[in-house]
Amino acid sequence: MKAESIYKNSYTNRWSLFFRLVRKFNMAVPFPLPSLQIDMWSLLKEEQVTSSTSEPLEVKYPPCRKACPAGINVQAYIALIAQGKFKEALDIIRQSIPFPSVCGRVCFAPCEDACARKDVDKALSIRLLKRLVADQEFALELKETPNRVPRAQGPKIAIIGSGPTGLTAAYELTQMGYQVTIFDSAPKPGGALRYYIPEYRLPEEVLIAEINHIVKAGVDMRMETTVGRDITIDEMKKQGYEALFIASGAHHCVSLNIEGEELKGVFHALDFLRDVRCGAITDVGEKVAVVGGGNVAIDAARTARRLGSDEVILLYRRSEKEMPAHRHEVEDAKSEGVRFQFLVSPKRIQERNGEAARIECVKNELGQPDESGRRRPVPIEGSEFTIPVDSVLLGIGEMPDVTFLPEEVEVARGNRIVVDEVTLETKLPGVFAGGDAVTGPASVIEAIAAGKKAAVSIDRYIRGVDLKAGRTKEFPEIAWMSEETTLEKKPRQTVPCLDPTARIRGFKEVELGFTREVGLSEAHRCLFCGPCSECLENEKLCDADDVLVDEDRCIACANCEKVCDYAAIKVAKSVAKVDPLLCKGCGTCVAECPAEALAMQNFSDDKISAQIKGAATHWSTGKTPQTLVFVCNWSWDADAKGFEWPQNVCVIPVRCSGRVDPIHVLQAFLLGVDGVMIISCDTKDCHYGFGSFAAEKRVGQMKEWLHAAGINRERLRIAPSRVGNERHLTEVLKGFSSELEKIGSTPLKETLKAEGVNLSSKKLM
Repeated sequence: MKAESIYKNSYTNRWSLFFRLVRKFNMAVPFPLPSLQIDMWSLLKEEQVTSSTSEPLEVKYPPCRKACPAGINVQAYIALIAQGKFKEALDIIRQSIPFPSVCGRVCFAPCEDACARKDVDKALSIRLLKRLVADQEFALELKETPNRVPRAQGPKIAIIGSGPTGLTAAYELTQMGYQVTIFDSAPKPGGALRYYIPEYRLPEEVLIAEINHIVKAGVDMRMETTVGRDITIDEMKKQGYEALFIASGAHHCVSLNIEGEELKGVFHALDFLRDVRCGAITDVGEKVAVVGGGNVAIDAARTARRLGSDEVILLYRRSEKEMPAHRHEVEDAKSEGVRFQFLVSPKRIQERNGEAARIECVKNELGQPDESGRRRPVPIEGSEFTIPVDSVLLGIGEMPDVTFLPEEVEVARGNRIVVDEVTLETKLPGVFAGGDAVTGPASVIEAIAAGKKAAVSIDRYIRGVDLKAGRTKEFPEIAWMSEETTLEKKPRQTVPCLDPTARIRGFKEVELGFTREVGLSEAHRCLFCGPCSECLENEKLCDADDVLVDEDRCIACANCEKVCDYAAIKVAKSVAKVDPLLCKGCGTCVAECPAEALAMQNFSDDKISAQIKGAATHWSTGKTPQTLVFVCNWSWDADAKGFEWPQNVCVIPVRCSGRVDPIHVLQAFLLGVDGVMIISCDTKDCHYGFGSFAAEKRVGQMKEWLHAAGINRERLRIAPSRVGNERHLTEVLKGFSSELEKIGSTPLKETLKAEGVNLSSKKLM
């Protein structure tokens, strides 16, 4: 790239205009300038501009994406939410998972555990933001009957199990062109999502909408078909299925093996949850004991409260610290009236007239760690006690059902299917397995990740490609924050929930989700600590940008280094160097550089200048006062909301308000506009950290320049706004127009003409 092509209409023309204005009006210059003895024209010699992005960059992930088992591009969809682009954000999520609304409700959010924001105040509410965009864009689909898409004509794939693992694999393979058939013994698809997660966490209508989206992709469902009884794996192969994926889950309850387990009123937790969802159980009595410390046990306890049980006590053999249940679920159970008794184990269930009447327990103390790494519970001799009960719910664990598997498929302890860790292929060629059938009970997002991995392996298997090639590479993590970084604390948005007293009256969803406005505020808390490409990998959504450095022009003033909140540009050996992995492309450094040594590849001065000149066409209708508005991409996205700008306003979008250069403002007034406004983020809520502050500072300087030129300071204004706040923006624009009408038309154009300045000169324009 030649320097002339970058600077011919920006560098020279900007300074020539600036110096003419300075000399005429004897204006003070509020920032250091390169020596005025420099021959500006000689700087236009042909030379290469150094770009720090000329070499291929190593792919690095921000902490949130690296922590997500499914590899969802968290930073990208949060960036789009911050701009109000909810549909585009949903599309980004669906590139990785087919269950955005489900995961927005039931995922335990490992991405939030890794979020860099937690080191400042509290982690970003990533899960709720995922739910927000899914709910916003899915509202109509919940009421629609999907139109079935014709099935693909590619090779046939059979999948056993319609839970999150099987459905994900089916969706991915269908997108690749395969004919996919799911076999499941249940009457309806969804697996654990439908039958074992209570409706207060996952409403059925939400699940139906997500499954319908998968069905529309052309997946064939054969429900109420039990593999091993109605059809065997060998029969599937004979019917032309070229590969098979076992995603049958872990739905077999582990037994306590204690006396009285067979009594009436004793339920295994999974069976209990399924029967409640199906309406087969509506009452379990007033006093209920729940045995276990996992998420299934917590769900069973909270469900019992909703069935009207006055006293629900959860018994766990270790301390609360060792409980595997998610902390959020435990706290919700406590708030709903579930009592916890730790360090106790059941010994037997006593009966009365053939029904459970009391549960006998023994107290424990913690001994040495066992194979799980947790301290082993040791019974205390003579500490037995009993608890009166009407029902007992056993939630001590689940394991896969492997009775239908052929002998060639190896099974390990706990009935877990043995597979290759990278490919998920079993010992039987062409047969793969994943999800809870392999790992035992795990999270929904881990199940989805297994479905994605299996789809890749099955595709490679059918195409005869190496199943492992290139799949073991680990992407390193990157975050821009350093020990010296200081950020203002922004409170995490509170998740609105039903009042605990209202929750236990039925199965209404507990979490109510974010409103659009609250979600936008939460999205603006994101530090966007990963590389810029994490936000911009979809070129249709954003125009990725690079900062270009002309080393010959750099005067090593370090203004760029001071203004960059990401430490992405440093002055070393008397020249500025840009780290492309840290640079966010905001352009603040470009506008701050007094020597014109920095330029943007896409949001260049030439493009902004051309848009300013194009304003004359916009105002051909004669609407006044003629107002030019620079809009920060992150504070307001007109396309996202369809905001109708007044006819007297010409809008120029910029990546950041910090990108607006004083010379852009001078050019606008030179063209005869009546006023210039910069719509920015609030300085405390700037996406790029320093951009809004830098813009406010420059506006203050520019007001003094305008005053020295005899132009009213109030013709220039900076105002914060935000996506979705149309009323505020409308009021700001109306107020500015009213002030400009009182001031009258601008005299600058006439003044320059009187001084003999040729306004048609290409050197000025």
